[in-house]
Amino acid sequence: MRCRVCNGTEVQEVLDLGDQPHCNSLLAADAPRGSAPRYPLRLCFCHDCTTVQIDHTVPKETMFSEYLYVSGTTRSLREHFAHSARRLEGTLDLTPGALVVDIGSNDGTWLQAFKDLGCRVLGVEPAVNIAEAANAAGVPTLNRFFDADVAEEILAEHGAPALVTAAGVFFHLEELHSATAGVARLCDAGAAFCVQAISLGGMIGQGAFDQIYHEHLTYWTLRSISELFARHGLEVFSAALVPIHGGSLELLVGPAGRRPVDPSVEAMCRRESDAGLGEVSTYEAFATRVWGMRDALWEILEQQREAGRVVHAFGAPAKGATLLNSFGIDVDAVPVATERNPLKVGRKIPGADIPIVEEGTIEEPDAYLMLPWNFLDEFVKRRYDYLAGGGAFIVPVPAPYVLDASALRERSAAS
Repeated sequence: MRCRVCNGTEVQEVLDLGDQPHCNSLLAADAPRGSAPRYPLRLCFCHDCTTVQIDHTVPKETMFSEYLYVSGTTRSLREHFAHSARRLEGTLDLTPGALVVDIGSNDGTWLQAFKDLGCRVLGVEPAVNIAEAANAAGVPTLNRFFDADVAEEILAEHGAPALVTAAGVFFHLEELHSATAGVARLCDAGAAFCVQAISLGGMIGQGAFDQIYHEHLTYWTLRSISELFARHGLEVFSAALVPIHGGSLELLVGPAGRRPVDPSVEAMCRRESDAGLGEVSTYEAFATRVWGMRDALWEILEQQREAGRVVHAFGAPAKGATLLNSFGIDVDAVPVATERNPLKVGRKIPGADIPIVEEGTIEEPDAYLMLPWNFLDEFVKRRYDYLAGGGAFIVPVPAPYVLDASALRERSAAS
């Protein structure tokens, strides 16, 4: 393959997770077992620009025309976006009435936080169902795939934004350079760009291989995403890590040379270099660690089975499909998943063929396989009585373990 950023050919495969279904294409409840289409899921490293990426592209129309993930479902995300909006308002001196444009705006959770601060807001969201829901909730949203043409449409019809945002989007982009060109056009008109993306350094450090799925085409470090921005006349002028999703980059970007570059940028570059994020050996070691997690998790599941304990999945996030399918865990080992998101209830996790039911509508199992492990603290608080009463969470990442009443007491004492 050619690198998605630099078009180079020195791209090396470092982790093959096999052929898997698109994680968010949940199946109908009556779909035949094994009927989900599968696509290669292989992680690669570009020796020329250090971008980590997958080598197979599922068409964006397949993945995003209808979407089942909504940001507002999770309290941690709502709080994160509210905090980010307040921080950016202060950092960028946003005034009442300033226009904020969010790329891949989902249900408008982040934009609602800016709206509450007195900003004008506009979302750009490709999923028809999600864009309709956002508009119905009072968050103006264009149902589009963002690119350079959409940027021109925004300028012509809404004026120049003060801020453009993108959270969890810049690794989704099939037309990566066209979208970046659109961002550059809005920045040329006066906007600052705030991009939030799961930190590849954090992902490697935590062993979070389940962030690898077909929607995530690229996996960013500050160095690699700066390579992309530089090709469009942009530069990062501020860099920070925020805790959401197990650690995410929050980068402020503008036209090269227009704003002073904060020392945080150089400091983050040094940390990435020290962590070996520009070296292929780091990712080869990560792959070895993944298969060790698989063996450890299966050992726990077998122990539960031998003890006659029933295990359900807690949640049905996209990352959960990657974990289940990569490790060969299916409905025979985990017969059901419970969910709060009504868009997912009544369907099945593809590949694993695990039916999804509404949380609280069936008898509690002896243990839950905690698929959204990155929100563990939130779920421990919400399900404290379940854990204290003899239930357990099987936490698969970064190293599989069982969180039961005994471990909960140790956890509480440590904190």
